[in-house]
Amino acid sequence: MNPEVILINRPAIDFGAFLPVSRKVLGYGLSASSDQSHFDLTDVERFLSCLAAMRDPKAAAGLPPKLFTHVSFSVLVIADERDLLDALECCAGMPFVVADTLARSVQVAVISGTLAQWRDAVKSGASLDVEPSVRLCFNKIHKLFRADGLNVWTDCNVREAQDQVTFLLEDKRKR
Repeated sequence: MNPEVILINRPAIDFGAFLPVSRKVLGYGLSASSDQSHFDLTDVERFLSCLAAMRDPKAAAGLPPKLFTHVSFSVLVIADERDLLDALECCAGMPFVVADTLARSVQVAVISGTLAQWRDAVKSGASLDVEPSVRLCFNKIHKLFRADGLNVWTDCNVREAQDQVTFLLEDKRKR
């Protein structure tokens, strides 16, 4: 069976509380760079930009990797039980809940982690070291995050795998 994935939990940032209080205690607005951005920023990008501005008021808007641990996401995965076990190995350190489904040998899991953990898990799962069916699962997770405006794999090249169905994420620095 082809794995199915759904992004079921994203951060909900209360900018209405965060921005006024931070302005009051810091003496400047944290959202200046994100407000002036020519790009449509997601709430996650805006929040991480504000966190960067806490340390450097002139920080550029975007996705600073050192702050990826400040936002968490949960993904629901439905897959063959063997593939799910391999997928969970790629998600080392991330909490999960697994249950059997009504279909024989098919399980469902909810896996939760920070953006940093998901970045690393997807890199690990989109490699030659995993079965194509597991790689397909992580390719789908990669697409979920990208569709949500979160491309955190800019340090990777995307290359079609030999199976011509999945793709590999290869570190640009290893070439």
